[in-house]
Amino acid sequence: MDRKVFYQRLRHGDGAVFGAVLTQQQVDGIEGILDAMAAVGDGRAKTLAYALATAWHETGRRMVPVREGFARSDQEAIKAVASLARRLGPGSAPERYGKPVGPYGKCYYGRGHVQLTWQRNYAASSADVGVDLERDPDRMLDPVVSARILILGLMDGRWNGCGKGIAHYLPRDGADNLKDARRTVNGTDRWDLVAGYYKAFLSAIQAAGGWQETASSRDDPDARPRKHATADPAAPATPAQDLAPSFAATDEPVVRLLAWLNDCPGEIRAVGAWLAAMPGTCAAREAADDTPTDTSASSGSR
Repeated sequence: MDRKVFYQRLRHGDGAVFGAVLTQQQVDGIEGILDAMAAVGDGRAKTLAYALATAWHETGRRMVPVREGFARSDQEAIKAVASLARRLGPGSAPERYGKPVGPYGKCYYGRGHVQLTWQRNYAASSADVGVDLERDPDRMLDPVVSARILILGLMDGRWNGCGKGIAHYLPRDGADNLKDARRTVNGTDRWDLVAGYYKAFLSAIQAAGGWQETASSRDDPDARPRKHATADPAAPATPAQDLAPSFAATDEPVVRLLAWLNDCPGEIRAVGAWLAAMPGTCAAREAADDTPTDTSASSGSR
């Protein structure tokens, strides 16, 4: 990809998202995501474009890792999340993930390019980057760590409860499903805004000569790692929608049961993962209406 043409297109192209001025911080952030894509990506221009669009949206156009609420410190972020939890009420996602938990007494609020939340998601993503994110969640503010988790999380579908990665929604051949593509990050919250950013980034990538596909991505555009996939109750679509059509999305006892299963260790937690992966259940989830929840630095959380 001709990066000079790419940046020119971002500034002045038909689908420009940045305008004529591009800050050094934004360039550095984009370069970090391009490097992560080259290191751990699937070689697809569509995956790269959606990663850039996601970062643009979730970081408030900064393109670098941020804390929830754009807080400057851990304590400031904890206070911001607590304030949001008071507004949303008891049992809300911020009320739950904003509390110190686990052996290290940390708060796992949104951090990074993708606003990673929940203790189990930090723990599950640690192996991707060789860093103990459960012990030190602020390592998600490391641009290299954050960018790699952004790319890997989009590819394997770990945050949508169905294990469907971005290649499922944005296939190499065929029409893009941009509404449901947002499920790889946060339900369908603000999906139309992210879709617009995606189109602009994809146009710039294509104008610059495209992103070189790997042999594996050409052979199987839906190939993705899956061992760290995990559902997250923070997403607007509830875990109940990942079970079977007989379960109503508003069935609170079912939602609570799945949340409890997902927090259990070992084989008990595996039962929840098995239920969430039952054939036909993801289609029910994708057909359901979503209620967007504004719980991150920009709009949503994992």
